[in-house]
Amino acid sequence: MSDGPAADPYATAKANLRDTIKWLATTLAALGAAVVAGASISGLATLEGQKLILASACGAAGLIAILIAIGIMVNLLTSSVFYFSQLADLTDPVTSEINSQARDILPPQTPTIADLIAFQESAVTDMRATRPGDDLYQSAYKRYLAANDAIARVNNLAQFLFLRNRFRGKTLILFGLTVFIIFSLGGYSLLAGGKVDTGGDLATKILFVPGDGWAAAAASLSGECGAQPLNGVMLQRKPFEGWVGIRLTGPGKCSGLDLFVPASLVQLVGPV
Repeated sequence: MSDGPAADPYATAKANLRDTIKWLATTLAALGAAVVAGASISGLATLEGQKLILASACGAAGLIAILIAIGIMVNLLTSSVFYFSQLADLTDPVTSEINSQARDILPPQTPTIADLIAFQESAVTDMRATRPGDDLYQSAYKRYLAANDAIARVNNLAQFLFLRNRFRGKTLILFGLTVFIIFSLGGYSLLAGGKVDTGGDLATKILFVPGDGWAAAAASLSGECGAQPLNGVMLQRKPFEGWVGIRLTGPGKCSGLDLFVPASLVQLVGPV
């Protein structure tokens, strides 16, 4: 019988459970980031009165709930080490579950956790009552090693069951927090998302009336920009073949204005 610790057959199960908890924490954080990023901050700035208070409260409550949920899951991932001595409590759910499956888990000579503890303590007592080299000491030492092997296997299972039970105990709370987060951040998104201003410049429908032969449009542009010659730089964008885009650099009143005109109206004078 080996003196080394037994391999943990539940290592993969514990790693999968921890990965699930990490995935849930990441998902909640991503949910909050997506909803907050999807709602326009400028939309929140346009709210007033009760709508502003309600939107701010919904957003703050949702983010706080996300932090609480993540805190719960981080606490689960950083839970304290589970010790075999904790199984001495026969009312513990982990102890009860292991005892219910003792035939598959515990050695035949120790059909319950209490029997396994007593078996180990008996071996330790006999070792202390004798000296190394005595037959009784050697027999007690072998029983002690056998008890340790069984304890290592049981403790590995107990650690997994302990983490699983803690996660199950928080499942209802996490579900409630998730629902609360969805509704609170959804409310924030609806209130702060903003509405399209149908009365704004971009939404207003207009009828462009340049006049006969475009003379009225040219006269209006000349009147606004002044009598000085128009000059500018070429734009890369072209609306269609035969036309070019220019950005006016003068006169100063019209500087920065983008125009698309027939190429025949443009005279190239060199690089900018």
